[in-house]
Amino acid sequence: MSSTLPTVTLEVPIDSLEAARLAAPLATRLEVCRDLSSEGWTPKMNLVRECRELVDGTSCTVVAMIRPEFAGCSRSLDVAAFTTTPKLLDLCLREIEAAAEAGAHSVGVSLLTPDGFVDIDANARLIEHARSLGLVVAFLRTFDLLNDRERGIRDLTMLGFVRFITAGVLGWDAAVATLDERIAVVAHDVARTRTEAARRGGEPIEVIPGGGVRAVNAPRWLTLSPHLHASCRNNGRFSVEELVALRAAMSRSVSV
Repeated sequence: MSSTLPTVTLEVPIDSLEAARLAAPLATRLEVCRDLSSEGWTPKMNLVRECRELVDGTSCTVVAMIRPEFAGCSRSLDVAAFTTTPKLLDLCLREIEAAAEAGAHSVGVSLLTPDGFVDIDANARLIEHARSLGLVVAFLRTFDLLNDRERGIRDLTMLGFVRFITAGVLGWDAAVATLDERIAVVAHDVARTRTEAARRGGEPIEVIPGGGVRAVNAPRWLTLSPHLHASCRNNGRFSVEELVALRAAMSRSVSV
């Protein structure tokens, strides 16, 4: 056994207080969303507040997804849906403030340019506002929509994001690539984060594998990163059995 084991983390997205109660005892973070069946939107702040009350006094923290839903917004999971507009930026700023007031510890954000890159100016405004409210800032799985992953890592590192989620594919559908192919992509991402950190003299941004992460494949992902993002859902419902199995697999992987 290694004398220094990595600190593993597990982020679990939830869209109900019932799921939060089941997930909190084994999760490192609860990513609070609304309507996970459509990959999540900004949650109702009452749910954020209830989740914060639920985890108070524990090591689990609350992340509020910031993905505004409004009349006429795109529901597609593509670059256009996350492209900055004045209205979208304003709504994100307001929702970050509301999340802080509701007790969130961190927020997940993502604004892109029309040509599929990180919107530097818009995300810088979101980060500045969130940090002024005491929030940690992460980048959502929209990282997989970027046209250039290496440039994306440079941009996110420069901006000061603490972590980003990725399934190791281009686009939202993780099924377009095999597990081996996805692992190879994420391995390159991890190497690039270390290169950028060394160049800047800081800590690497955390790469959080997500998109189909389950107990059966968790050991493969943990060879790349000690941080995982998993919905633990079966047939559209949260599965505490999958969560328990996933946590067990994570424990075994870091103890050998």
